[in-house]
Amino acid sequence: MNRSGGFTTIELLMAAAITLTVTAALVDLARRAEGSVQAQPEHADMHQRLRAAVDALTRDLAMAGAGLQDSTVPPVVPYRVGGLSSDIDGGVLYRPDTVSVSYVPWGASAIESHTYYLKTDATTKVSSLMHYDGEVTDLAVVDNVVQLEFEYDGEDGGPIDPAALHDGPWLPDDPAAVVTFDADLLRIRRVRVVIGVEAALPSMRGRSPVFFVRGGASTSMERYLPDERLRVDVALRNARVGE
Repeated sequence: MNRSGGFTTIELLMAAAITLTVTAALVDLARRAEGSVQAQPEHADMHQRLRAAVDALTRDLAMAGAGLQDSTVPPVVPYRVGGLSSDIDGGVLYRPDTVSVSYVPWGASAIESHTYYLKTDATTKVSSLMHYDGEVTDLAVVDNVVQLEFEYDGEDGGPIDPAALHDGPWLPDDPAAVVTFDADLLRIRRVRVVIGVEAALPSMRGRSPVFFVRGGASTSMERYLPDERLRVDVALRNARVGE
């Protein structure tokens, strides 16, 4: 077939199809790149929140028992203590997501109390790692925490049954004592912290309960950030040996 110039209809259709295919691929590539760019800062923030939470917890747990001269104050208890909303007043002597630490800071004379616990906002359903100073202040350490658990090991390195930490015998062995505690709390030599955080943006969380405690709306791998979890063991180096 002879032609003086130009393109046939078939050639134009083929060129248009190729152009559309390439354009669609470029648009999809740009969309994926945009999703990755959006996910990277959120992923870094998750790691930062996890690191901040672990730093706060391990700092105070490592100090537990420092400066305590006798056994009237246990270094670690699995419940909230202090002047506000003390679990002791409510008869609660064990919570798996709560720990209170007591010690005397270097150069000080008074005992400090630090309580860490998980709190879920009733409106937003977002959970936070909270710190209570034993007096009047409760502050959030990090937000979007989806798991917080504390486990306790004894002198032999094995786990202590949680039931043993609130079933007696009680100390001090004095009928006039205002506050008593389970004697097995003095056996604690190591605290195991299990903590997990989630992506703050629902658009970065998928729906699978295997990877997400609180599902989100993500449907693409580029915007898919599973919950991050960490397990840390903290030895109570200031525990009184032989108690």
